[in-house]
Formats: sequence, C-alpha cells, structure tokens
Amino acid sequence: MTRRISDPDVLKGLAQPVRQKIYRLLAQIGPATGGDLSRRLGTDPGQTSYHLRELAKRGFVEDVPELARDRRERWWRLIPGAVSWSNLEFEGPEGAAVASAAKAQMVIDEFERLRGYERTRTEWPLAWQQAAMSSDSFLRLTAEELAALNRELLAIVQAYAARTRDLPLGDGRENVFLFHHSFPERP
Repeated sequence: MTRRISDPDVLKGLAQPVRQKIYRLLAQIGPATGGDLSRRLGTDPGQTSYHLRELAKRGFVEDVPELARDRRERWWRLIPGAVSWSNLEFEGPEGAAVASAAKAQMVIDEFERLRGYERTRTEWPLAWQQAAMSSDSFLRLTAEELAALNRELLAIVQAYAARTRDLPLGDGRENVFLFHHSFPERP
C-alpha cells in the first residue's frame, strides 16, 4: 500500500538530510537500534535519536520494543508501505518550500549515491559491474506519453520490489538502488 503525503508538516520529516539517510538505511537493513544507525551513518547518537523521534512523530518509523534485550536498548523500523508525494499537492509558500526542500535533498542524495558507486565500481565483482547500468535517452513525447511511459516503468519496478523485498541478502543478493528521472527539456 502506498501512503500519499499532502501535509507539509508530515513531509518535513523527510526534508532533512540525516532523516532521509536514516529512512533509507532502515529500508536497506531492516530494524536497527539508534546506536547501530549512528555507527553506520557516522552521526552523534543523540542527534540520531532526535531524528528517529521526528520520523516517528510524522509516521515514517516506529519503535519495536519486542526486539529490545533490555530497557536501554531501543529498536526502530520503517512503517510498512511505500510513500509518495507530489510538489503539485503542496499549496502556499510554506508547503511549496517544504516540498521543494525535500525534493532537492532527495536529488542530492541520489547523485551522491551514484558518485559513491562510481568511485568504488571496480571493487565489485565483475558480474555486478556488468549488471549495473547508466543510460540516457532523448525522446519526443507528449505529456500524456511521458506519463504513460512512467506508469509502465513504475509497474515493472514495483513488481520486482514485491517479489524480492522479503528475500534475505547474501548468496549473491544485494541491495540495489534504482532511480529514474524523466522530464521535459529544451536545448
């Protein structure tokens, strides 16, 4: 199920860079303690705890007390389901600013991750290097055709996600990051 966000106060939860990284990391590794997330992200534990509480307040993560081994240990996980939003749904200057900041931070993170892969590409086994891909295309489409193309691509990605999301990592299975941008452009 996809949760559609239209409240700027909720989206603020993902407009902050550390929160986006925490959200992504929990999506990749599953439930984790704040301490584990801090170590992996190189952040201060207090700062990480603050950001986890902010994500929880906005409905992106939840506390998982059943995983704790003692009272001091606190585990967190993503609330199941995909999240989506559109800049067009945020009206007024504050809503537009929040949506713009969240989108800008997502784009920065996506390209930082791509740069990170390119820096370490040769450290991956040859099969992974051959499977990875970058592509750009120049198409001549109407807005309706672009929307249809995006729907078809999203359906394929969602089908793969549904088939593989609960499979364990290992035995050749890795987390794979896929991002796609399509937009009109005038030379």
